[in-house]
Amino acid sequence: MYTTVFCIFWAFALLVVPSASTSDQLISKNCQHACRLLRRRFGPAALHDYANDNFTIWDDKQQQVRYACRFEPANAVEVSAALKILVGTWCNFAVKGGGHSRDPDFSNSVGGVTVDLRRLDTIQVSADGSYSRIGGGAVTADIYAALDGRNLSYVGGRSGSVGLGGYATGGGTSPLSSRYGWAVDNIYEYEMVLPNGSITRVNEHRHAELYRALRGAGGGNFGIITAFTVRSFPQGLVYAGERVWNETYTGAALDEVYDLYTAHDADPDLSFGYYYGYGQQTGRFTLRGTERYLSPMQNPPVFESIHRIPTVTASSQICRLGELVGPARVPANPPPLRHLFQTTTTFPSRKWLHESFRIFRDEVQHIKSIEALNPQLITYPIPSQAFRGMTLRGGNSLGLSNVRGPLFLTLLVVAWRSPADDRLIYDFSDKVFARLETLARGLNVHHPFKYIGYGRVGQDIFSSYGAQNHRRLQKTQKAIDPRGIFTSRGLCRGGFKLR
Repeated sequence: MYTTVFCIFWAFALLVVPSASTSDQLISKNCQHACRLLRRRFGPAALHDYANDNFTIWDDKQQQVRYACRFEPANAVEVSAALKILVGTWCNFAVKGGGHSRDPDFSNSVGGVTVDLRRLDTIQVSADGSYSRIGGGAVTADIYAALDGRNLSYVGGRSGSVGLGGYATGGGTSPLSSRYGWAVDNIYEYEMVLPNGSITRVNEHRHAELYRALRGAGGGNFGIITAFTVRSFPQGLVYAGERVWNETYTGAALDEVYDLYTAHDADPDLSFGYYYGYGQQTGRFTLRGTERYLSPMQNPPVFESIHRIPTVTASSQICRLGELVGPARVPANPPPLRHLFQTTTTFPSRKWLHESFRIFRDEVQHIKSIEALNPQLITYPIPSQAFRGMTLRGGNSLGLSNVRGPLFLTLLVVAWRSPADDRLIYDFSDKVFARLETLARGLNVHHPFKYIGYGRVGQDIFSSYGAQNHRRLQKTQKAIDPRGIFTSRGLCRGGFKLR
């Protein structure tokens, strides 16, 4: 049961601040007051004013955001105290874990307080190695590094600077998913600060309905997650390969990819992802494949057929998983680019894969002169094992537990430089996905699921979980947050909201 607090909403002014050049006068008095109270309570070391901050975040749209101040709590108690100050002053805020979101207010507050969890990055491994307690601000590279040294691993992502918070609460596709499922189904417990400021533990026995909701609906709807207890397990060296094919051999390679995703779906050690992209400097399209196999054998037999296809480049290594994810921190130089993600899901279809490339090529022709353009069409399978894991410990909230076979999860990623090109990029994405989803429906392979981690603002993520499931999540959110602090009209408004 959750304690319901009845109150009258206070009137508030929430000002949107579009760029770094915006003056201090556009920060609301509420948030100016909140920053003063935070400084008084926690001291200058934990509180950063915008004008004197060297804060860097992954996406330029978020980098240009003007916040009132940035607060770095050291533990859950400080998060709780800060949340009470923010609610008490009625100041808007955003919560940053890794900071890989693409839109203002998702992890950097527009005119409010950015609660930066970067100091909550401790990683504690149990004596038997079966679970690890990980701070809410920890990122992929640091977690792998802590576990690799003990010949352990966890269901983690592919990019070193991605935070566990956003990644794991939205699903968490991983190179280890064929054996262990998605990250969301490998979390035993959450420590979190609820909207009323209380600190609690959430697991399958304690707050079971909230536990289910957090497994797929994102922590940003229910409070601030300050720590995760995740499953960890033995894992030694792995095989990692990368191959690039030119247009001559893309079709043949794609046929082999389809077989890897379907005929070899049951192989628990296999992972393969592809990236079809346009190179602005070369003016050419190429297909890049990333191969992973969870044992240290050079050239695993499962890749034998695809290795026969001539490549532009090919490489392989035996290494730790943590060596494959890149750095933990976003560099200040070069300056960040702007990014768009958009996603769709399909049942397996060889024809859809081939036609999706044709659609992508067609639409790229209209934007290929945009400065610093880097568009990619990426597909990972959702293996059958992932769906089996979705029923464990009361199940998750994704609405996929009845799926039996693999699905194809497709992501469009576009990077570019200038805000002047935003409209062209968003129009490009609209056209690509209108055609992709029309194609999928025509082939009878469309699946409604939209993966929140790859979603674009405007995509109806939670409706894709199913109407009954969506209503259940909304009911849970309202019970835990009757004042609507973590809703689209509340104080923490960024991210995909249930209401």
